Amino acid sequence: MRILVTIPHFHNPKGGGAYGSTGAESARRTEALSKAIAGLHQNLGPRQAFLYCLHESVPGRGNGRLLKVNSQAADALDIAVCTVGDSHLINNLTVPRGMYHHQSVKADPMKIGFACHQVLLAHLGKYDFYCYLEDDLLIQDPFFFQKLEWFARAFGDETLLLPHRYETAVNEALHKLYIDGPVRPDFTAKWQDVSDRRELNSEYLGKPISFERWSNPHSGCFFLNARQMDRWANSPAFGDGDCSFAGPLESAASLGIMKTFRVYKPSMADAGFFEIQHLHNRYLGEALKTS
Repeated sequence: MRILVTIPHFHNPKGGGAYGSTGAESARRTEALSKAIAGLHQNLGPRQAFLYCLHESVPGRGNGRLLKVNSQAADALDIAVCTVGDSHLINNLTVPRGMYHHQSVKADPMKIGFACHQVLLAHLGKYDFYCYLEDDLLIQDPFFFQKLEWFARAFGDETLLLPHRYETAVNEALHKLYIDGPVRPDFTAKWQDVSDRRELNSEYLGKPISFERWSNPHSGCFFLNARQMDRWANSPAFGDGDCSFAGPLESAASLGIMKTFRVYKPSMADAGFFEIQHLHNRYLGEALKTS
């Protein structure tokens, strides 16, 4: 499996705006992007091994030898961090430069996400998955892409599974909060009919599991297999620059795919089946105080 991930990244040292990506918090933003990149490699990338301890000396490895593990890991994982001008924190990242590619693009800072779409298009036919990930999201599930493959096999490429975003805390009454709750159906009715095949049901690891057409399709990310990427790239929705879903940041992540696929998320009872961590606690402990 070959995976391409694009990450839009912008930093304004003067701050301002309602989004974390437009704030001036350089330390937090640097840490989040570094964790996002490292997490992709550590949980999904090919450089994973098991130290098999034997009574034999291996220079630089102590007593033992390295064995390849996790057959579900990607054969290749390429990450493109897309930025505009000098408005970024690339030089502050704590991960090695070899773990990502710095892609400078020409775009309005609020529309870097649309430039990421063009990066994906430029590599059409070269990867098994084409991905978009906001710069403060962390994947920690090694079976993330296997679940996507399973979902597409079960329900078809015209359906698209998105993860629930969550935040965590230890000093709040809630230790975990899923942040993209349902919205009024009319908020997205222009682009999707959530009553059409509203629920999908299956079985996973011997237990029933369900998925719902979510009235709020935003997850700050999407993950398309090669067939789905080709479908989207050849649809009228690709490259239309439409920013009418909430704003340009939300639209880049969610609107094009909402126009092209039936979007599902795990039901509330099964939320943890497919999830992604939001590294900026904008809700748990900040906008929502639970203690």
